Amino acid sequence: MSFADIFTVVVPVFLIIAVGYGTGRRALFDAGGAHTLRELTMQLALPAALLLSIWQTPRDVLVDQLPLVGLLAFGFLGVYAVVFGVLRLAARRSLRRSALFALACVQPQYAFMGTSILGGLFGAAEAAVPIAVAGILVNVVLDPVVLILLGLPERRAAAPASAEVRAPALATVGGGAEAPSVVTAATNVPAEHRPSVLSTVGHALREPFCWGPVLGLVLSVAGVGLPKVADASLSLLSGASSAAALLYVGVSVARIGRPRLTPGVWAVSLTSVVVLPLLVYGAGLAVASAADAAQAALIVAFPVSPVPLMFAARHGDPDDVGTIGSAVVLSLALSFVTLPLLIGLVG
Repeated sequence: MSFADIFTVVVPVFLIIAVGYGTGRRALFDAGGAHTLRELTMQLALPAALLLSIWQTPRDVLVDQLPLVGLLAFGFLGVYAVVFGVLRLAARRSLRRSALFALACVQPQYAFMGTSILGGLFGAAEAAVPIAVAGILVNVVLDPVVLILLGLPERRAAAPASAEVRAPALATVGGGAEAPSVVTAATNVPAEHRPSVLSTVGHALREPFCWGPVLGLVLSVAGVGLPKVADASLSLLSGASSAAALLYVGVSVARIGRPRLTPGVWAVSLTSVVVLPLLVYGAGLAVASAADAAQAALIVAFPVSPVPLMFAARHGDPDDVGTIGSAVVLSLALSFVTLPLLIGLVG
């Protein structure tokens, strides 16, 4: 694929994000409007697209995706464990900060941007499976593990009595979440306000973004044919997924504001859009096919998800929020260059 073809896929995606950013800066979408875009994408349009694509995928093709599952598990879970260990043991960061920054390094916006870019490269049906696998690994395994780490006791100074206590942070799935508009951090959250592990996992499993692909997998494996009415209805609904998702990315970045370019921000951003995809691609070439390596690398190559930013606002301090929020913006800007280069590398 030539770079002209690559930019034909990538540039329209960033143009729509720029439109969303402009509407966010002009306040055409307030907090409620951004929330509506996110809910339209994550609760309706994207689950419909994944359900339809996986349902239409033959059983033998789904079975062939097992190496891809292992590569994505390595990218999300294995690399998270390594980064967390380095921050905690070598860099001597606090438990909370290590958990937050490691999550920011490995959780990308695969759902919001992946449907457009991967769909343009591989086709909608080919892109649906890795996006669905990533959603299950992140929302059912990675994010609950991070919440467990954030809930563990840690020695630190007592927070002021007026420190804000927020609602449970896991409010969305799929690598995108509404960025918090308030940066006051609750550093000592009472145990009764922390979501339990079971409730966190249960919440994720109730989300259409998780059960929709699973339902499509069950129907495909069972050999259930796709009725024409269901095909037409799901196709209409899924058609809204790409535009709404990209507009939301732009609006959410506009609400974060101007990034601060500290070494920590650069480290998180470059790990997310350069180091992580290269690690996954190298591992894929060593143990799987070039096609699986390419798909897995591109899934993890998207900018930092706003979900770690939500977690930071819930469990961190203002410095954590500023660093991760800046990484969300900087990684998005860097990905305009790194994504085409990675696509060219993986062929």
